[in-house]
Amino acid sequence: MPNTSFSNCCARFLEDPLAAVKVLVPSVAIEIVLHKKLWQKTSLRDLTLYLAIVNTYWFATTLNLSFLETPLFLQSPHLSDQQKLDCGRQRFNWLNKIEIVVGVLGLDLYCEWRKRIIDNNGFVDGVLARSIWIPAAVTAIQAVYLLPTLNKKAKQIDRTGHEDEQFPKAHRAYIGFETAKVVGLAVAGLRFGRMLTL
Repeated sequence: MPNTSFSNCCARFLEDPLAAVKVLVPSVAIEIVLHKKLWQKTSLRDLTLYLAIVNTYWFATTLNLSFLETPLFLQSPHLSDQQKLDCGRQRFNWLNKIEIVVGVLGLDLYCEWRKRIIDNNGFVDGVLARSIWIPAAVTAIQAVYLLPTLNKKAKQIDRTGHEDEQFPKAHRAYIGFETAKVVGLAVAGLRFGRMLTL
């Protein structure tokens, strides 16, 4: 028998407008500790390896959940439209919260890596820098604007049974931002992975 109090608690957390902040603040606090205790003492090669792993992991999970699994389960004839809407909403809200944590980790690793490169008279090209910052910016936009908008529109569909004309536009914007994120993560993962082979 499912634990409904736990599911209701999780649903309330996901619908909370401050949920992103509630994930971001402890993530930053933990990352500050990791930065001082671990990343500053880590070799440049290990930082590069960690950046390759973080970006590849983030790329793979986003590609899988956003572009492979979700379209498949939305085609299931065993789920009602309401169930599909609820599953999609919860899935993308949870994914966003996980991406906030991974994004904080990735940005901190990148900033430490970049500092080491520049301290050694190295050069960080703009493509690599953008491939790191774009996924983080997209995650922030999704957390602050797109997901709350989609959640609100989905609740309207719940109440009225009719789709708001703005819902498809917001959904297409979400897909567009998700595509930009996946491209940035792919470029970053490949660039850092290639650095490990040199």
